[in-house]
Amino acid sequence: MKIVIYSSLLCPYCGAAKVLLNKLKLRYDEILIDNKPEVKKQMIKISNRQTVPQIFFDKMHIGGYNDLEKKYKNGELQKLINEEKI
Repeated sequence: MKIVIYSSLLCPYCGAAKVLLNKLKLRYDEILIDNKPEVKKQMIKISNRQTVPQIFFDKMHIGGYNDLEKKYKNGELQKLINEEKI
């Protein structure tokens, strides 16, 4: 499973999302949008959201940090991870 996180160096929620992913020992690619209007435009197009972070597991849009944390707390995230390992 490829995990991609669109983020900004100035965003505390981006940092929190990366901490959670690291805690779960999940590897991810980070795409910074800072001073990159074309990259931000691409993120908005595929996520339909303007805020960071925006997190993707393969083509599945997880959402932002609050969405990631919710999926972690209710067990959905572990389910996604386990499905990938089969």
